Amino acid sequence: MAQRIFYGILALLVVVAVVTVDVGVARALCDPTHLGVSTELDRMLAGVLGGFADTSVGRLLARGSLIPLSFTLIVLAASIELNRLFVAKSIRPQLPAALITITLLLLSPWLSAAEWLGRDPAQVEGLQWQVIWLVLGLLVSAVLLVMRRNTAGMIADAGATWFMMIYLGLLPSFAIQLRCDRDTPGVEGAWLVLIVLLVTKFSDIGGYLTGSLVGRHKLIPSISPGKTIEGAIGGTLASMGLAMLLAYWGDGGARTGPEGGVLALGNEIGLAFGRDMGPGTMSPLVRAAIFGLVVAVAAQFGDLFESALKRDAGIKDSGQIMPRFGGILDLIDSPVLTFPVAWLLLTAVWALA
Repeated sequence: MAQRIFYGILALLVVVAVVTVDVGVARALCDPTHLGVSTELDRMLAGVLGGFADTSVGRLLARGSLIPLSFTLIVLAASIELNRLFVAKSIRPQLPAALITITLLLLSPWLSAAEWLGRDPAQVEGLQWQVIWLVLGLLVSAVLLVMRRNTAGMIADAGATWFMMIYLGLLPSFAIQLRCDRDTPGVEGAWLVLIVLLVTKFSDIGGYLTGSLVGRHKLIPSISPGKTIEGAIGGTLASMGLAMLLAYWGDGGARTGPEGGVLALGNEIGLAFGRDMGPGTMSPLVRAAIFGLVVAVAAQFGDLFESALKRDAGIKDSGQIMPRFGGILDLIDSPVLTFPVAWLLLTAVWALA
């Protein structure tokens, strides 16, 4: 247990570091004066950053930097591992077409937000391009599969190729959509990504600890023998608790108005669930509780779904990147499903982002 907790904490620290750098770059480009203009050198630096922010590259980095780049590389590595599961079942996806489509799906929200793919509102939002890349990927892969001139295993190969594009292309792209969406100004998108990852991983951590300590009743032993009903409940409560703590922190900060430091950071992060607007509106704490519940359920199904894929392929771990964690796919199986759910809640349902 100690080793698993250690690597879990290490992974979270890496995530926090990536988000922190991403926030720092975006803040410097969106508001160069926050660095301070007390000296002539400071004013010169602010002027240089202001000029760079108006360039196409500056606009791109202002909408994200390490988050979209690192997330894309991680998902591509997971795609290679998923292909390994298919190969174990004698299935041959059209891998190059799948990887190119996945890359385009993941990067299009970032490029769209920076107006690299057009300046019309529909093009800037990113979703239009995600649909375009997915349709083109499906069509091109179909042509390539036909060009093999061998119908043996065609149904499985085509299904695996298209599954890869959707499962590890379209679904994870909502993480970058949250980060880069033009309706989330400045650094807010980076905090949204961090919140979703933290709430998701708290479900994993809470479920593991609760299941290890008091787990007695198996959840779905045919898919994952180690998971218990008690663990699922514990993971859900952990996610809800963290989300509510962040919401309380943010709303409390909005009332007290901290000027800097850790309290200001908590205010900035926690306001993802909105401010308390008084009677007749949903409290941020209620939103956070619902958010934690829904994300935890999605996270647990994401974990179970990937476990089912591995069990069908007869493989215990998708890779060996981290001891007792397995591969990259084992690490991101939960966020793959939680990011689309989080995006729907925060944007389509509550219109907070």
